[in-house]
Amino acid sequence: MNKEPRRRQDVPQEDRWNIEALYPNDAAWEADFARAQSLPAQVEAYSGRLAESPETLAAAIRALLDAYRHIEKVYVYAHLRNDEDLGNSTYQSMFDRARTAYIQLSTAASYFSPELLAIDDATMAEWLGTDLIAPYRVWLEDILRGKPYTLSPSEERLMSMAAEPLGAISKVFSVLKNVDLAARLPAVQDEDGDEQQLTHASFIRLLESRDRTVRKNAFDAYYAEYRGNRTTNAAILDAGIKSHVFNARARGFPNALAAALFGDNVDVSVYDSLIAAVHDALPAFYRYVKLRKRLLGVDDLHMYDAYVSVIPAVEMRFTYDEAVDTIRTALQPLGQNYVEVMTEGLTSGWVDRYENVGKRSGAYSSGCYDSMPYILMNFTGTLDSVFTLAHELGHSMHSWHSIQAQPYHLADYRILVAEVASTTNEALLNHHLLQVTEDKATRAYLIDRYLDSFRGTLYRQTMFAEFEKLIHEQVESGEPLTADGLDATYYDLVKRYFGDDVAFDEQDAPIAWEWSRVDHFFYNFYVYKYATGMSSAIAIASSILNDGDAALQRYLTFLSGGSSKYPLDLLKDAGVDLTTPEPVTAALSEFERLLGELEALVA
Repeated sequence: MNKEPRRRQDVPQEDRWNIEALYPNDAAWEADFARAQSLPAQVEAYSGRLAESPETLAAAIRALLDAYRHIEKVYVYAHLRNDEDLGNSTYQSMFDRARTAYIQLSTAASYFSPELLAIDDATMAEWLGTDLIAPYRVWLEDILRGKPYTLSPSEERLMSMAAEPLGAISKVFSVLKNVDLAARLPAVQDEDGDEQQLTHASFIRLLESRDRTVRKNAFDAYYAEYRGNRTTNAAILDAGIKSHVFNARARGFPNALAAALFGDNVDVSVYDSLIAAVHDALPAFYRYVKLRKRLLGVDDLHMYDAYVSVIPAVEMRFTYDEAVDTIRTALQPLGQNYVEVMTEGLTSGWVDRYENVGKRSGAYSSGCYDSMPYILMNFTGTLDSVFTLAHELGHSMHSWHSIQAQPYHLADYRILVAEVASTTNEALLNHHLLQVTEDKATRAYLIDRYLDSFRGTLYRQTMFAEFEKLIHEQVESGEPLTADGLDATYYDLVKRYFGDDVAFDEQDAPIAWEWSRVDHFFYNFYVYKYATGMSSAIAIASSILNDGDAALQRYLTFLSGGSSKYPLDLLKDAGVDLTTPEPVTAALSEFERLLGELEALVA
């Protein structure tokens, strides 16, 4: 690994992802892009004709799916090349052109669902049984399931026209938060007495400081700026929630939550069960908070102490090859074939490994039906980098299995299950590291790190989910959202989730304004998926480790499912039933077990 980022042209081929397997060069991409220009017309040629016959419908489906498969390959190449160096104008242009082509195809295909839904139910039922249409049955039935909530053509046109202005509400919030408010954030002193400009990213880093004064100053300075925008943010959030309620009511759903869960075919009881299970497990979280207070050695614990590690960091360094070896060993319970495929991928072109000048930050797994999975990351040799690689590998292996097993139109999996494979990998990696670690300090560090992921994913995201439910219910009952009301609702939740070992005096008052910085509250009941995903992953990892081959085969079936079934049904294939509280309860029991070990280690 180099200390200074290299220019892209200086990165050795073995450290890059193998995008040449997708297109050997830019000229080949240009040829495919040129062919893509005729796709919208080919798709639109079937507009007004879907009801003619099953032959016509089958031809229209093939044209639509072939077009999307083609454009996705074009898009993925351009987007990956662009992320290699965001300053490369050639790839900026290619990415913009690919994105425009994708939008043009989507526009041309916009007739498909409304026209399909207009076909007589009896006729469609007959066609679904024919050899021509049967291969698309699952995909079509998912579209047809929305028929009761589909409006007349003129009403659908109005809903479509309203989508852009309603969608602009979250854009207003994003601009306020990331541009106007961000520009006014002050600088604070770090541990060395140097001025550090507060940003949304540096705020969390400063809250992780071992210097309590740094944490408090960052907390106060950051939220002071939000306090000045509370009224505006409340008005924006009120409008955003009202847009969710409007869409739900216009389509005939009983409430906004039911409308948001409909796409994944999830009953509202699953959402409520998650919240109830976490409430039941709050005593264990209170023990965790009490332990943090003791280990930090403070008389009064405050919310600006929530992010700092209570266990001193243990130096653990890895080369990329060592990281691959560690992950390979940790994932042995997933079977020989899984390990062979992932090892080949990690060492032969799936991963763009290191930072270079202009490369996109962060990490992700990407690709399309006609490509290998691709992982972008910026490996630094830390333990966090190893976990990041294992996480993104989980996404990639999920995609690989789905593509191997499913046709194009069923290969993509839904967001509700998207984090399960990645978090399962993390759980197995953490288990392996604890299995091979006897040093008390290292074990304490690993456990504390994992407990913090529970705090951030299972407890915190469930708290967010409960807040979302409460404010939607408030709007649905005819009450507007005000800054003071939102403050009170959020503050009460924070106190309930963190318990009596936090002082909750005037120093903690700014946490009441935290709601005004959370982008996900505009995402329409999205955050609960993080909590259910982690719960599912922990249940799966535990089952594989304890039950062996039978559990593994269930998991591999899940990985291969794509969208051939609804998410809850796929998870049942893996042995996880989210219609019951058991998976969440089991995950929270694992939290309590690990907490007990940490308490013993630091006694």
